[in-house]
Amino acid sequence: MALRTSAYQAFGVNFPENNRPWSKPRTQGVDRLSSLPDCLIHLIMSFLTTQEAVQTCVLSKRWKNLWITLPFLDFDVDEFNSDELDSDGMLKRDRVLVFIDFVSTMLLLREASDLNKIRLTGYVASPFRIMRSWILYTLKHNLQVLNIDCIPECTLPLGFFTCASLADASVGSYISLHNLDVINLPCFKQLSLKDVDINQDFVDKILCSCPVLEFLNLEGCSRDFSTINSQSLKYLKIQTWCFSKEAEKKMEFIDTPNLLSFSDSICPCLNGQKVPLKMPSLTSASIHLDVCDSNKLLVN
Repeated sequence: MALRTSAYQAFGVNFPENNRPWSKPRTQGVDRLSSLPDCLIHLIMSFLTTQEAVQTCVLSKRWKNLWITLPFLDFDVDEFNSDELDSDGMLKRDRVLVFIDFVSTMLLLREASDLNKIRLTGYVASPFRIMRSWILYTLKHNLQVLNIDCIPECTLPLGFFTCASLADASVGSYISLHNLDVINLPCFKQLSLKDVDINQDFVDKILCSCPVLEFLNLEGCSRDFSTINSQSLKYLKIQTWCFSKEAEKKMEFIDTPNLLSFSDSICPCLNGQKVPLKMPSLTSASIHLDVCDSNKLLVN
């Protein structure tokens, strides 16, 4: 308890020992909100950032420790205050360091309950071992939804690819997903990758090892793959960059018999390439023409 009490100061919640809200007798009114079960209060708190949710500990004794069992965590470095200055106008702490301390402390003090969803966003230039420890923590608590858009160049921990509870993941970082030995995601339904380096081996493994995968979005990823073969996919979106000088692979075949929606972005570098498509269940499709940098030079 002493550790959690000291955490309030770490999270920017300060109050005198003899003047805590939950220590005061209630004099009037009925606190109907606090009478709700934890699951409903957690649902209400899910509309707040995690920083705001922690600050609800001052509302009453009922709310004092609700934040340590939050099943939804939302961390955004841009929502932290600007860089702190001391009385002489000198920088005291970079807000990224404040963000890292906050996330690390939050996960340290959190009870060992299930974590349904976590979101980490904003550029954080920190040692990867810190980020890795955060991700590993979430994977050990029956995580279902993972949204990461703050990691600079790095690799995801191997536990990510064997998390039995994971159902939805969105990764937007300059990372590489090559040379993965094992992928086993039995509950995985949605995957969105942005600015990720992938190849044919990864595409084959993720489609074969995720039997219920229905949604796949590849945005800004390297197009180092030529075939897509899946019995479970229903929604497929490809928006990858064209690097004609790097001789990236051209799409050769897409076999998705249960696909309902398909979206693709193509470049004139493909030179009228015809791609065999096996999509008998398709109900909607969109094709966008994107001109890469090499073709823009020719146009100009």
